[in-house]
Amino acid sequence: MEALFILVAAGLTSAGAYVFGVARLRFSKSGLWLAFGKTCECLGLTLVFCILNLAVATVAILAMRSLSGQFVSLYIASDTTFLMLSLLQALTFQAWREGSRQRHISES
Repeated sequence: MEALFILVAAGLTSAGAYVFGVARLRFSKSGLWLAFGKTCECLGLTLVFCILNLAVATVAILAMRSLSGQFVSLYIASDTTFLMLSLLQALTFQAWREGSRQRHISES
């Protein structure tokens, strides 16, 4: 029941944003597909950064175990903060990449 509530709430805000974007901000309806593609790119980058962050964290934890001789739990690496930071890294990297592309186009 909670999952359905979350999906309905997100669906309503998405529909509201669509109507507001088209009616008030004059966004193009076809531009939504481009935005969806950029979102998929960002989700892929988030996955890549998440895997890299978890790999680095795992190696660091295993190194701490071997160097200190004390047990350090791998559960530290399962914190959802890694996912949020991975999303921020992906957004930053994507914006950086887009800025670099636009600069190269304007220099040509």
